[in-house]
Amino acid sequence: MITQQSGISDDEIARRAYEIWQRRGCPQGDGNDDWLTAKAELLATRVGRNGTTQTRLQELWSRLKEKIARL
Repeated sequence: MITQQSGISDDEIARRAYEIWQRRGCPQGDGNDDWLTAKAELLATRVGRNGTTQTRLQELWSRLKEKIARL
């Protein structure tokens, strides 16, 4: 399935989330944080680098990195 707004497929997100999960040492959990981080990364690479969208994505990315660091 491809997200209409972003053009990012669930397979792309899953692959990136798996890489993130492995990099974190394969901890137990549902993987939702890794999924959200992967999606944010992929969105950031595909969204133009201007306006409030980029700012919101950067803020989301920062919050996700902080949350993962606390795990």
